[in-house]
Amino acid sequence: MEADAVVVGAGAAGMMGALVAAQRGARVQLFEANLEGPSNLRVSGGLFTGAGTRWQREAGIQDEPALFARDIRAKAAGTANEEIVDVVARRCGEAIDFLADQCGFAIHLLKIVAPGHAVSRLHATPGESGRELLALMRAAIDRQKRIYVVEKQIRDLDKFGATPILLATGGFAGSPKLLREFLPEVADALHIGAGPNDGCAIDWGRERGAALSTMEGYQGQGHVNPGGKTRLGMTLPRLGAILLNREGKRFVDEAIGPSELAAVVLAQPGGRALEVYDQRIHEAAISQGPYREAWEAGEVKVVDDLAELGLPPVAPENLAKFQRPLYAAWVTGALAHTQGGLAVDRRARVVRADGSPLDGLYAAGGAAAGLAGRGGEGYLPGNGLAQSFALGLIAGEEMSSVRRRA
Repeated sequence: MEADAVVVGAGAAGMMGALVAAQRGARVQLFEANLEGPSNLRVSGGLFTGAGTRWQREAGIQDEPALFARDIRAKAAGTANEEIVDVVARRCGEAIDFLADQCGFAIHLLKIVAPGHAVSRLHATPGESGRELLALMRAAIDRQKRIYVVEKQIRDLDKFGATPILLATGGFAGSPKLLREFLPEVADALHIGAGPNDGCAIDWGRERGAALSTMEGYQGQGHVNPGGKTRLGMTLPRLGAILLNREGKRFVDEAIGPSELAAVVLAQPGGRALEVYDQRIHEAAISQGPYREAWEAGEVKVVDDLAELGLPPVAPENLAKFQRPLYAAWVTGALAHTQGGLAVDRRARVVRADGSPLDGLYAAGGAAAGLAGRGGEGYLPGNGLAQSFALGLIAGEEMSSVRRRA
């Protein structure tokens, strides 16, 4: 078809860009190689960040984009992507408004304060899962008559001529070659993100002279059940769960963020740890999608004595706060997704090393540089979807503006 905008990749960023552009009058072709295949959004916790939102105000929480940006910079410790930090902190809340007001999503604020955040600012749809969020966004795409979905793998951008293109193809966590080049320390880690994250956007950008940024950043995940099919999510430690290694010893402050926890767990004997809690914590966490899926998959065991799971005697003070029976699940560290990618400006335009934009080329989500480049430690929970939604929103606006100018 003759389109006003092309979006390559139907994940969080691509669907946001397509929905915004179409809502503003553009005809959009949305390409996805495998609509039923794996995606970062599907396996995510489905939690997205907003600062100064109406849901926060209703809960009596005072927040603003400047405070969120401060938290990003503090976590990044000098590696923040200054080109987009402020605009993402400002626009991610507007993206949530778009999902609620234009797409009809029921959204609520999680009551927890995630590690590294000054206040509660993680939002979710009712089931609090990436699987649900993906389904809701796909349904919104299907309802939008100006979006034409094509299930096809794109290998060449030149065929689209001068039509504006949004690259939303994910990161490079599924590319051993690019991992060895940019992230050798996690090149062999268990990968729980989408396999198709092959870094094609990086290859396309390099061919056109695009700059790269934050290539040392990634999101780790330290609460993954061995095998990588399920994970416990980050809520349990905030509710009081503890982590024990195979020797029965606590080895970390459980309040640590889930991303940096991955390397700490991998450093334990056998690269595993046992997450332990009780029924009260279980009942508080079961509303969250990732934990609920792990429970339903049988990854969580209910025992009276941890010796049943192969642990040596545990110091009594470590278990004193828990009521019997105990709930426990083995976890390991994993690579969720990369944060480095094509350098973009505040308008989501892909740029060269000198900062000049490549005409008609935009990037968001894993294809674009993230908010920080400090290994797994620089990742603030919710940063991935915050960037995906904010830059997707901006790219959609920009592509529709190109149509109007033409």
